[in-house]
Amino acid sequence: MTNVSLMNYKTRIMIIFLKMSQSILSDKKMLLLSFAAAGLTVAAGIVHLRLVPMSISHDIGEGILFLVGGALQVFWAVPVIKRWGKIWQIIGIVGTAVFSIIWFSTHIHNLLGHGGHVPGMMAGNMSQGFHGNMSQAFHGNMTGGNFPRGPMPTGIKSIQQVEYVQMAFIVLYAILSKMISNKKKQVGIPSTEDKDKK
Repeated sequence: MTNVSLMNYKTRIMIIFLKMSQSILSDKKMLLLSFAAAGLTVAAGIVHLRLVPMSISHDIGEGILFLVGGALQVFWAVPVIKRWGKIWQIIGIVGTAVFSIIWFSTHIHNLLGHGGHVPGMMAGNMSQGFHGNMSQAFHGNMTGGNFPRGPMPTGIKSIQQVEYVQMAFIVLYAILSKMISNKKKQVGIPSTEDKDKK
């Protein structure tokens, strides 16, 4: 081998190692994002499942929503970590967004600073008696009518912590989905859209 071909060989090996190290770092970032997103969806699901016993006694529809939504959120850690594919990513992001939109649409009066009871909603509705304090669901203060006293928080203060957790999940899962998509393009794995075109 000549010096020039030896240099080209060494350069190629260095480029290969550089690409491999970048790929490994990218994989570690994706793994960390996967576990963070999975942890967020599990946390939100547990909070919703903890609300089922109280809400189902006040409003059966709300109780079923918390039961089904919470169970799905806990389950969703599996497709997040195992990277089941783009359809699962879309369903996870859209489903969590819809869950949040339902909460925001039923609490718009608090967000706008009006507080009080929403016309057409039952006075005993859990979301009305809850007063925006999600920490009570973890500490067991929700039984026996021990609801906080005083005016309901309004504006941004009325947003429950679980909604922030769900928003963080949506953002992290969207970033993770984009990273996975970019990695597949770099490696040359055809997407489902490319397969459909053939």
